[in-house]
Amino acid sequence: MELKEAVRAFLKDLELSGKSKRTLEAYSFHLDKFLAFCEEKGLDYRLVNGKESKAFRNWLAEMGLSPASVNAVLSACKSFYDFLLDEGLVKGNPFVSKKLRVKEAERKPAFLTEEELKKVQEAMKRLPRHIELAFRCMLWTGLRVSEVASLTGEDVIQDEGRVFVRVRSGKGQKERLVPVMDREIALELLRLSKEKGKERLFGVSDGTLKDYAYKVKKSSGVNFHSHRLRHTLATRLLGKGVAIDVVQRVLGHASINTTRRYAETLPEKIKELAVEVFGGPSLKVSARKTL
Repeated sequence: MELKEAVRAFLKDLELSGKSKRTLEAYSFHLDKFLAFCEEKGLDYRLVNGKESKAFRNWLAEMGLSPASVNAVLSACKSFYDFLLDEGLVKGNPFVSKKLRVKEAERKPAFLTEEELKKVQEAMKRLPRHIELAFRCMLWTGLRVSEVASLTGEDVIQDEGRVFVRVRSGKGQKERLVPVMDREIALELLRLSKEKGKERLFGVSDGTLKDYAYKVKKSSGVNFHSHRLRHTLATRLLGKGVAIDVVQRVLGHASINTTRRYAETLPEKIKELAVEVFGGPSLKVSARKTL
């Protein structure tokens, strides 16, 4: 099988597994660079080894790609070779070494300003109702896009007048309860959960939500992606004075150092933006709303 044919087979496999159109386009874009490298160097992709994968990384860097872009291409190549291994077309994966990755400058979490959030929310009003609710759920729980997509009706839990969502994520599917910090969203989630039961709460994949996030970005003019909703909640909680270990547990961070990065982005004005979401030592559904 020629390399171009193998890439087409890989992309078809991704499509059948439910990957979004944008994901397929990204993989195709990244693997085009590997195709160009193999053609330029006269390499047989089935015989590429660790030395040649390192040469490919250096070739990408010499093209002027950013460290993040180089790592994205290498990640695509790793997934491609995982596919080739499964198909019995190669005997090993030359892109498995972590030493191949290029060090990236640490990026600070990017929360949405009040003005940006207003623009994003206006753009979200033009989305299907269940998609808008999924994004609003992210904003008021801090869930990752994959976690929101995986929620079922049974994961919305009411306890003594408070509403939580049960989240399973990470290795071993660790479980945590996350408070819903807006009264209106909490009530909407409860209503929807009764309709859905064991079914997916929003009925979409994380890839679909990422596609809609891209549409929001285009229509709002804000550099938006769904993770910025998580950043926004975390920054506001810390700005309100919520203990960092509590925020860590809400977000599901394995290391408190990850949570600490949010504290480094806090401007003083964040306190003016934050709503009160804690009443005493335990989380409550807020009856106040400023967003």
